[in-house]
Amino acid sequence: SHRGGERGASLSFIQFAHAVAARLTSHCCSNARTAQLSLDDFAREAPSSMIAALSRTAVRAAAQRCAPAVPRTQLRASSTAATKVLHRDPETPAPASTGDRFAIVRLGGTQYKITKDDVIVAEKLDVQVGTDLIIDEVLLVGSEAATVVGRPTVPNATVTCAVEEQTRDAKVVVFKKRRRQNSRRRNGHRRHVTLLRVTDINAGEGSDII
Repeated sequence: SHRGGERGASLSFIQFAHAVAARLTSHCCSNARTAQLSLDDFAREAPSSMIAALSRTAVRAAAQRCAPAVPRTQLRASSTAATKVLHRDPETPAPASTGDRFAIVRLGGTQYKITKDDVIVAEKLDVQVGTDLIIDEVLLVGSEAATVVGRPTVPNATVTCAVEEQTRDAKVVVFKKRRRQNSRRRNGHRRHVTLLRVTDINAGEGSDII
C-alpha cells in the first residue's frame, strides 16, 4: 500500500509538471503579467510546498522569455569605443616623448607586442622590400603614463613598419618512421616570412593621454 501511495504521488506530480508545461506554452506569446497571475492561481490550488516552488520557478522562466531583448545596435555602438586607463595624476600632462610606447597589433592572424625599432618576423606578405607598411589593426596602445584598450581596436591608431627583407625561416625537420616496416622518411620545411621593422606607433584617440 505504501508503494502504491508513492506511485500515485509520482503520477500526480508528473501530471502537474505536464500541466505547468502546457500553461507555459500557452502563455509564451502573451505578456509576463498574465502568465504570472494564472500560474499563481494554479499554485494556490495545490497544497504541496514543492508544487508551489515549481510553479514559482515556471513563472520566472516565463517572465524571462517575455522580457524585451536588448537592441543589438546599442551593443555595437558601445563596442566601437576604447577604454582609457591612466597610470598617473590626471592633472599631469602627457609626456612629449613617444619612445616608450608599446602596442599590440594583429597581423596575418597573429598578435604581436611591439615597441619602436622592433623587428617582426611575420608570415609572408605581398609587399615590396623598402616600402612602408601601415598596420591599422591595433588592439592596445600603452606607455608608462596610460593604456588605451581597443574594443576590439583602438580608433585611428596605426603602426608604421618598414619592409626589410623577404626570406625563409630556419629549417624544421619532419621525420616519420613506421617501426618494423623498414620505412623512414625525413623531410625539411622552411616557411616564407617577411621581416618588418617598427618605425612609428600612432596612438590615435589615445594620443591625448599617452
